[in-house]
Amino acid sequence: MALFGGKTAGFREAKGDLRIVEVTKSFGDFTAVDDLSLVVPRGSFFALLGPSGCGKTTTLRMVAGLEEATHGRIFIGDTDLTGSRPYERPVNTVFQSYALFPHLTVRDNVAFGPKRRGLANATTLADEALDLVQLPHLADRKPAQLSGGQQQRVAVARALVNRPEVLLLDEPLGALDLKLRRQMQVELKRIQTEVGLTFIHVTHDQEEAMTMADTVAVMNHGRIEQMGAPEALYDLPLTAFVANFVGQSNLGMGRIIDSDGDHYVADVQGTRVSIPKARCQVSSGDVLFGVRPEKVKIAVSRAEAGRNDIPATVVDVSFTGVATQYLVRVPSGATWSVYEQNLDIDPIDLHPGDEAWLSWKPGHAFGVPVDESAIKVATDAPTTTPTVAVGPVTASSQGPMAGADPR
Repeated sequence: MALFGGKTAGFREAKGDLRIVEVTKSFGDFTAVDDLSLVVPRGSFFALLGPSGCGKTTTLRMVAGLEEATHGRIFIGDTDLTGSRPYERPVNTVFQSYALFPHLTVRDNVAFGPKRRGLANATTLADEALDLVQLPHLADRKPAQLSGGQQQRVAVARALVNRPEVLLLDEPLGALDLKLRRQMQVELKRIQTEVGLTFIHVTHDQEEAMTMADTVAVMNHGRIEQMGAPEALYDLPLTAFVANFVGQSNLGMGRIIDSDGDHYVADVQGTRVSIPKARCQVSSGDVLFGVRPEKVKIAVSRAEAGRNDIPATVVDVSFTGVATQYLVRVPSGATWSVYEQNLDIDPIDLHPGDEAWLSWKPGHAFGVPVDESAIKVATDAPTTTPTVAVGPVTASSQGPMAGADPR
């Protein structure tokens, strides 16, 4: 494609993987990014995922040259970008606020960068970029005449027309409504696949990160807690923070008390549960047991006595279309979440106040080390009837699971 061929005057010709080497960024006595080392393969869609204040946007700004690292170095390929100015770097950024020039047409907005660099074919490059984001028919409109999603795509085109080696996306979908945001997730992935550039997307939305990225790095307190493919992070979290931040988890404090073949046996607040050794990050002592809500089955009666089942009381039922969410109180006082897909002709007839049984396959359980965050998420049981909007639902350590199978 002509849009991504040739050389661009005034830009460094760095090519290759993005490498962040032992980078620290401090603001006074506050450390925003703490000794971060990271390699982003060239041509990948990479997501930095984490809560506000975790250091993800500061990391992005250091890659863009908008912030200078306190310590460490940043490379693209073998080219050291440390200390270079933003306009010298083969990097462009798409911000949440699209910052389009209101007095310019869409075409002129996209062509602004190439024109500033004195390129004679700036308009042609702009038209190619608009073709890429499927907006050639809107080239003569002003930004105020566009929808939010269309403005977002113009902002992407304006960044891509500069032929960057790395495109940084700083929560660019945050201002869009839910339906449009999901459409744009698919659209951005299509664009990245077509152009083959390195995209680095910063977001606090775990669904957004898992939908688009090849690799997700979960950040917390300036460090990477876990990095890998989205399905790996979700299926097998390695820390309590990842278990509770990436999706929802039903969690409980426990202690490993025995070994049974390929499984550890743990006592979780009075109930014995099995955790596959390959899915447990500790081999003895305290452990934080977890199982995802969609892996838990709910039934009116106990199917058969087993190690991995507990009684519960239904406290809330929410029909969401493709599934029904049950919030249930287990005997310890903790609230667990259960998702049942609406596949059956005769759905489970459960209502708030009904008694039920929960069960799960041992292979779906996981165990992570106990730390301060683990203690917090495992002891913050709601004291009032929760709703769907409460966020991640966690177990607590308040008392034994009376009535559960003690084996």
